[in-house]
Amino acid sequence: MLKKSLAFMCLLIMLPITAYAQQWQAESGGKQKAVIELFTAEGCGLCPAAERWLHQLPEQDITDEHMIVLGFHVDYLDDKKNWVDKFAKPLFSERQRQLARLNLYQTVFTPEFFISGEVVYNWRDHGIEAIEFINDFDAEADIKLHAEKKHEQLRITANVDVTGDDNRQYAKFYLALTENNIISEIKGGDNIGATFNHQNLVRRWLGPFALDANGRTHIEAEIELADDWKQQDLTIVAVVQNLNDGYTLQGLALPLTK
Repeated sequence: MLKKSLAFMCLLIMLPITAYAQQWQAESGGKQKAVIELFTAEGCGLCPAAERWLHQLPEQDITDEHMIVLGFHVDYLDDKKNWVDKFAKPLFSERQRQLARLNLYQTVFTPEFFISGEVVYNWRDHGIEAIEFINDFDAEADIKLHAEKKHEQLRITANVDVTGDDNRQYAKFYLALTENNIISEIKGGDNIGATFNHQNLVRRWLGPFALDANGRTHIEAEIELADDWKQQDLTIVAVVQNLNDGYTLQGLALPLTK
């Protein structure tokens, strides 16, 4: 009887540790999702219109089934607009410059859209057309994601397999963590007095990760979750991009819903 009681107590002690870990997984589909990268800043007067356009896309039957959105806040406007965007990072500004170079441009600006690696200037008139164009293509990469949260640590495992000789030679893999429903009151810059509800805001950007000669990779990464991040609004995003021609081969989103 004593042995059974001790065994039961040990089981009770172990259960909370086991149950504490939350897990999620996802795999990409056979068709390409459009990966939309918006480069924006809270001090930019033209940027709210770009965010509203994204917010209204579901009204045009463009949903999460068709696209993945990454909202990068850039830091090069902080001094010019007299408002420091607390969500901006130099790394995000460099990502914009990287995409500009791949599109054979030297100039960057806000708001600026890249859809699956290609710059789209007139996004109001041609953005939906570009998304639908991308969706018609077969995926050139297969992505599998697995995530586990223990305490305040997010452990991400990714497996990638790309097709095509050119893609195997030049493709790289990226990971992002985004968050929705971030309220921010603006007290300077062009948008002084406004209150924003940011969606798809990039919190972390990891990579590029290399693929092997066969176009495959296995990545394990860890992200420390900040106290003010809301888990139910977080999404892991995986992107495979050919860094020779700039085209995105596939994207995958994994929401961390409970």
